[in-house]
Amino acid sequence: GIVAPWLFLFGFFGDENASIPFFFASIFANHAASAVAADLVVSAIVFFVFVFIEGRRMGLRHLWIYIFATLFIGLSFGIPLFLSHRARANERRSYPVEL
Repeated sequence: GIVAPWLFLFGFFGDENASIPFFFASIFANHAASAVAADLVVSAIVFFVFVFIEGRRMGLRHLWIYIFATLFIGLSFGIPLFLSHRARANERRSYPVEL
């Protein structure tokens, strides 16, 4: 989930004309790119809502980490990270450790 997005980002920012404003302009450069960008934005927003609802229901802490991971690494990293932590919390709830 980290390698694929960052591979393209490093390629983009390795160009001498790269900048943050040019990056955002490039995301919506044409209809195809705009469709993909819009789909990712909607998916990320739905994921953020899911993180807060499900995270609170499960009693997970530090929910901001999943938002941060998604915004600064990618949705392909944030979703698996949250789901793996959610699965571990679910296992702990199902199989309490006896002392």
